[in-house]
Amino acid sequence: MFKVIIIGGGNIGFRHFEGLLKTDLSLVIYVIDPNVEALNRVQRCYEDSNPIEKTCYFFESIKDIPGQMDLCIIATSSKVRLEVAERILKTTSVKYLILEKVLFQKVSDYDQMSSLLKEFNVKGCWVNCPLRTLPIFMELKEKIKTSLNYYIEYSNFGIGCNSIHQLDLFSFLTNCLDLKIETSKLENVVESKRKGYLEVLGVLTACTNKEDTLIISSSNQSSLEYVMKYKFNEEIWTIFPLLEKITVEDTQNNEIIEKVINYPKQSSITSLLVTDLLLLGKCSLPDYETSKKLHVNLIINLNTFFSKVLGHRVIECPIT
Repeated sequence: MFKVIIIGGGNIGFRHFEGLLKTDLSLVIYVIDPNVEALNRVQRCYEDSNPIEKTCYFFESIKDIPGQMDLCIIATSSKVRLEVAERILKTTSVKYLILEKVLFQKVSDYDQMSSLLKEFNVKGCWVNCPLRTLPIFMELKEKIKTSLNYYIEYSNFGIGCNSIHQLDLFSFLTNCLDLKIETSKLENVVESKRKGYLEVLGVLTACTNKEDTLIISSSNQSSLEYVMKYKFNEEIWTIFPLLEKITVEDTQNNEIIEKVINYPKQSSITSLLVTDLLLLGKCSLPDYETSKKLHVNLIINLNTFFSKVLGHRVIECPIT
């Protein structure tokens, strides 16, 4: 049986747990969270699902876990993720790691994590930016022959906490990791729905040196519907993720086709990724060093914006 540990049983950790229960693998699963209510929720999910060949343990700290793990998923907040990663690596031998995003708040944390991965001989570490793994975006990548114009608009988007997903997909679609990120059109700072963190409103842009552009727009005036639009070649793809549909427009012939697409939830994504990882030793998520470069670029630019708006130097980016 494979041994898997999830650190953090909140919303995203809960979805990862659901995904583990969906696999056909024999698993021993450990869930760690100091919040008893979160642990109880995960335990109820386990008891209600009655999964086959799954044994689960629920702890408030990592002190009771065994000395070897096949996979560790760290789904804590960004503020404590590096500390948690270091503690788990010092407590048990971890073969593979999956880290939630946004990874860390401080730029210095990123190199420190690289050192920890080497020091503790972690065979592979990936970051949960899964858009690049979805069939619709793999199909899109194969179609793109010209520069790409990529637009996101959604009033409830959360530029601070969610832009890394779009930056990763943009990088994947354009085969470019060196992005120029621009924050001059961001407008203001608001309280995040997650206590102790901040969010930003306005427009965040990124571009490659090949004239590809990404524009992310989120404010009170933005669309109430989540819209992702891609202009390339002679086509316009408009994806509505929450509605699981796409329109494909041929701008030469003025033809529009509407199709239903599968836009899977996190639990389904986790199930597939973990199965590949544990059986084949590979994962289609971005690896740590790839995601690190995108993260650091974003964090530096957001810190500059936060410093300007808040009136003091910000070195710990207050997003999660």
